[in-house]
Amino acid sequence: MNGLKVSNRKNRFIYYHIVQIGAGANGSHFFRSLLQDIATYGKGDERINFTLTIVDRDKVEKKNLSNQLYDDDDIDSYKVDALGERYGDHYGFDINCVPEYVTDLDMLNKLFTLPYFPKGYDKIPILIGQVDNNRTRQLLDEFFHSDYLEDLVYIDAGVEGVTIIPNKKPYQYTSQEKNMVEESGFSGQVVAGYKKRNQVWLPPVGRVYEDILSDELTSFPEQSCGDAIINNPQRCATNKFAAQITNNIMNNIFHNQMIYTHVLNFNAQVSGVNPTYVSKEIQKEFQQTYKGEDEK
Repeated sequence: MNGLKVSNRKNRFIYYHIVQIGAGANGSHFFRSLLQDIATYGKGDERINFTLTIVDRDKVEKKNLSNQLYDDDDIDSYKVDALGERYGDHYGFDINCVPEYVTDLDMLNKLFTLPYFPKGYDKIPILIGQVDNNRTRQLLDEFFHSDYLEDLVYIDAGVEGVTIIPNKKPYQYTSQEKNMVEESGFSGQVVAGYKKRNQVWLPPVGRVYEDILSDELTSFPEQSCGDAIINNPQRCATNKFAAQITNNIMNNIFHNQMIYTHVLNFNAQVSGVNPTYVSKEIQKEFQQTYKGEDEK
């Protein structure tokens, strides 16, 4: 199976610069597995280096404990601090925890600015979106298409919320309404966007699902993810499935610096995934564009 190579030189040292936005239901599950993957591929290998930043201003609330990786001791702590301390200590990594919401390009620029970068490494910037609002996705799309970074992998995970029947309690649902609610909240998608030298090879989530960019009612988070979940509940099984698919994409990048799939639509209820692979036409054009760089 062929895909797109995100590092074009053989036997070169690699520096992964990873920024994760969102530490809620999808994000907490993804973060733990991400550190496990980093430990698997990079620990003790001087050819591989990592910088990992996680960003979110939400604090842990009691209501978060059922479907996010937090416990009672974390309540009232920033989610990023709780995750960074627990899993950073466990896997032996220093995590850059930023308890803020991302609301402008300048902040994203700073998150991807390294005070020091070792010579001889091939830097791979990776932006991970684990958010539940389209306004943040619009900003991440703007950053992806900006000139700040010539190369960028942007992976976004999104899930469907459980359908709510207004002004009714569950025991008041009709049979049709009950079925509609029971079958909702299991679907979602993960989209891998990729650009190299400012040429977009895989469009990011906002260009795949154009309603994201046209959503004028969305806004940056002003409340905790827990409050949002009251209005749009999410199923833990769906959150974990979205995180696992995102982790699988990252695992391939760590393993051989390859992206094989562009869009993955999934349904956690039936454990099904419908992948859209990188097309042969894009693979061929990509290989021709960067032909010979592996030998440099």
